[in-house]
Amino acid sequence: MKCYLNGAIIAQKEAQLRINDLALLRGFGIFDFFVFERYQPRFLEDYLNRFFGAIEFLGLESPLDKDEVRTAVHQLIAANEMPNGGIRLSLTGGYSEDGFTPTLGNFFIIQSPFPTVPAQILKHGGRAALYEHQRELPNVKSTNYLTGVFLLPWLKEQNADYPLYHDGTFVRESDRSNIFLIDEAGTIITPKEKVLYGITRNKILEVAKELGMPTEEREVKLAELYSAKEIFFTSSIKGALPIVSINGQAVGNGQLGVQTQKIQEAFLSLVSMEQVH
Repeated sequence: MKCYLNGAIIAQKEAQLRINDLALLRGFGIFDFFVFERYQPRFLEDYLNRFFGAIEFLGLESPLDKDEVRTAVHQLIAANEMPNGGIRLSLTGGYSEDGFTPTLGNFFIIQSPFPTVPAQILKHGGRAALYEHQRELPNVKSTNYLTGVFLLPWLKEQNADYPLYHDGTFVRESDRSNIFLIDEAGTIITPKEKVLYGITRNKILEVAKELGMPTEEREVKLAELYSAKEIFFTSSIKGALPIVSINGQAVGNGQLGVQTQKIQEAFLSLVSMEQVH
């Protein structure tokens, strides 16, 4: 498998960074992830806009501009000769002499096989467990996933597939997903504050509106989880994935939600149209 590093496509096993990069020393760096099918990246411009928005917000210095990154993505996909897969863009804080001050960042792209949700979860729905946590700088997709990785053993203990972060009062997001609720009236509701605005999240809002389903972006109280008719998580890998239990308590009737499945079908149709164009 080949990767892209600072202007060159090389074997992934040969790629190296020096150990004084701020991504290693301080966890200061960003990434983004999306999938591609039939050699075509899904919603590439949306991901590039978010990636470079994070660069501007954090004051990172990239060795490539947006056009060069776009070209690099296509070059790497072609070089690996895989029609379907995942792409991870990364930009570090750069080599730092004092171990704290950012410099020109290192930019790299890693390609992987096409990621999938485990078949058991697709068939029966996902299970979430509540965990009190607020991501730092939530509008940025930083490389700091300390809490999410730390919780992997805890999730097994909770008999859960995914954590669901909250601040004690309001629901926020999962470790790698946004959350949506559907109330008894059929309104699609998703948290608006202190979350990452996922690209799939935004697309789901678009397709829900096209389906004539009312939508709301607002603060969501914890108590609303237990009165929701349906709940689903969204991400580039999941699309709209039904969540059937929270802390072991069934969501709605504990089955895959009908409205969620309609949204997923509409999202997949949008994806198909994107690939055609």
